[in-house]
Amino acid sequence: MKEIIAMHGWAGDSHQWSTWEKIFKKCDWEWQTSERGYKEISPHTPKWNNNSNQFHFKRVAICHSLGSHLIDNEVLHSATHIVLINSFSRFIPISKESRPIKLALNRMMNAINTPNEAAMLRKFQIKAYKPNYIDVKSSVSNLLHISDSGRLRLKNDLELLMNSDSLPIGLKSSTKVLIVNSEQDYILANQTKEKLAEDLIKHLETKPKIINLQDDGHSITKIKNIKKVKHWLEFDHAQNMV
Repeated sequence: MKEIIAMHGWAGDSHQWSTWEKIFKKCDWEWQTSERGYKEISPHTPKWNNNSNQFHFKRVAICHSLGSHLIDNEVLHSATHIVLINSFSRFIPISKESRPIKLALNRMMNAINTPNEAAMLRKFQIKAYKPNYIDVKSSVSNLLHISDSGRLRLKNDLELLMNSDSLPIGLKSSTKVLIVNSEQDYILANQTKEKLAEDLIKHLETKPKIINLQDDGHSITKIKNIKKVKHWLEFDHAQNMV
C-alpha cells in the first residue's frame, strides 16, 4: 500500500495539488490533501489510512514551503518518506541577506487586514510562480475570498514562518527525505536551502536525496518535475519490495 498526504504552504490551498493528484492516482497511489483554510475552503487535517509498520507500506508526506511546519505532527511522525518542496528549517538566513527579507516580511504582515492585503497576496503569488505563468485574474479573484478566521491563520502562519529556526516537529530520524529545490526560486534564499540540508544531514539516519530543478519556481507546476518526484518514490518503493 502506498499513500500520500500533501500540505500546501503559506497563502496556498489544497487546489494547488490537482495535477499532482492526477499523476499519482494513475499509478495507484492513495492521495489526500491537508487544507489550512485561508480562503472559502474549510480546514481539513487528514490521517493515514494505514499505520502498519510493515516494510512494504509507504506513507509519504509531500510538503510545500511552510507546509512542512503546518502539517499535522502525528502525520509527519508516522510518515515513512517526506518530500520537502522548496522548504526550510529556518526561513530567515543568518547572513547579510536577513535584513531585506525581514523588512519584506514585516511589510507583508502589516498589509494583512488592510486595503493593501489583496495586492500584497497577488504580488506574493506571482513571485511564487515566477518564472512560470499564473492567471492573474484568477489569482486576484481567489485572494478576495479570504475568511475572517482564514485571515487570522494567515497572520499567525506568517509569524510562524518568520520565527522558524529548526526542523519541523515530528520528523523522525529514520524517515527517508527528498529535498526538491528550484534554482529559479524567488522566495527562498540560497542560504535557507543550504541550512535545511545541513540540519537534515545532522538529524537523519540516511542522508537526504536532493533534486535541483532548473526550470521551475517556488511553486512546482511542470509535469516532468512532478514525475521526477514520483520516480524517486516509486524507485524506493520497488527497492523495498525486493
